[in-house]
Amino acid sequence: MTNRTVMQQALEALDIVKLQYTQNRHINDAITAIKAALEQPVQEPSQWRDIVVVALVREGVNKHRARELADHFAAQRPWIGLTNDDRFEIAAEQHGWEDLLIAAEAKLKNKNT
Repeated sequence: MTNRTVMQQALEALDIVKLQYTQNRHINDAITAIKAALEQPVQEPSQWRDIVVVALVREGVNKHRARELADHFAAQRPWIGLTNDDRFEIAAEQHGWEDLLIAAEAKLKNKNT
């Protein structure tokens, strides 16, 4: 059963409970949060996820646990790339290819940590 299915079931249960406890703030907040989560687009598994799963299975991790771990880490934080302003700033400050690559790597590390 997927997280989305579980959230849908929880939402249906809360809608039933809400009929009895119409003024309960916690129920209303939970319904609002679940509806917001369900409105988010479904992300297809990435190639990165598959690579991580294969690597974990090779290391002896159970296949299902490996999928859970890969999904967990993928959901932790999306990758933040360089903007055009970042690129122009880095290019203007550097004089050679090596300096440019080092500066780009440092900028990406800074944005993603």
